[in-house]
Amino acid sequence: MPSINASRWYAKKAARLAAATAAGAAGALHPFLGAAPAVRALTYHCFGSVRRDPFCLEPAEFERQVAWLAENKLAVSLDDVRAFLDGRRTLRDGAVLVTIDDGDAGIASHAWPILKRHGIPAVAFIIAGEMGQPGRLAACQVRKLAEEGLAIGSHSLTHPSMARIGWERARDEAVRSRQQLEEVVGRPVTAFAYPYGTRADFDAEVAVILGTAGYDCAFTSQHGTIRPGLPRLTLPRIKVEAGDPAWLFPRLCRGSLDGWRFVDRALWLAQRPHAGVVGA
Repeated sequence: MPSINASRWYAKKAARLAAATAAGAAGALHPFLGAAPAVRALTYHCFGSVRRDPFCLEPAEFERQVAWLAENKLAVSLDDVRAFLDGRRTLRDGAVLVTIDDGDAGIASHAWPILKRHGIPAVAFIIAGEMGQPGRLAACQVRKLAEEGLAIGSHSLTHPSMARIGWERARDEAVRSRQQLEEVVGRPVTAFAYPYGTRADFDAEVAVILGTAGYDCAFTSQHGTIRPGLPRLTLPRIKVEAGDPAWLFPRLCRGSLDGWRFVDRALWLAQRPHAGVVGA
């Protein structure tokens, strides 16, 4: 992703920090509210050094975050989350699943060595049709990572907005990406992450398509917590961004950005055609 301009960068950072700070009091009360245990799936994208790219995390910053997860014994696997959703396993409130979208080559060179060093499980959602392209993992790398324990899921075949391409193409993206990845890793691939993942990029019809294509869970980019009984094909996540202060990561793992889901929804409503006015 190309870097964003400075004004937009600082505006977004200010908004994230304000949201996290405002949520502090509510987060402090959480243990006393009697809420059911919640798990958070964290979203990462690429690893390296790109100026003002919120999706490209410095490896040193990623290592600090992973070390914190290990020290606090919060990380869980994709299979743990599946069992938690079904009510077959109890997880610690505030447990965290690490997810990585796109299939950036930095997963092999930076992220996975760090995760392995700290004993942290993770799942990488791969754009199947982009394996081997510049900046992406090659099929042989995906296979090796899977053999070493990294869970592999699909991020579609060509990274379209699944809700905007029609039923036939959406099913093709779901089925072919799964088939290609299973040929590479030699095991079932039954987890999916929606490209872009905004509320405009998935809907009930796409969820049905994924289910019939053999997926048993799918993740959006909408903020929120995962709890038992939640619909498995529209699971929320929490974005981790480059350039955030170090104190924000523990807070977002504890819920300080859960409320960003209201921003997600407001943006979706603002972009929907209604009352005869497009984008009103």
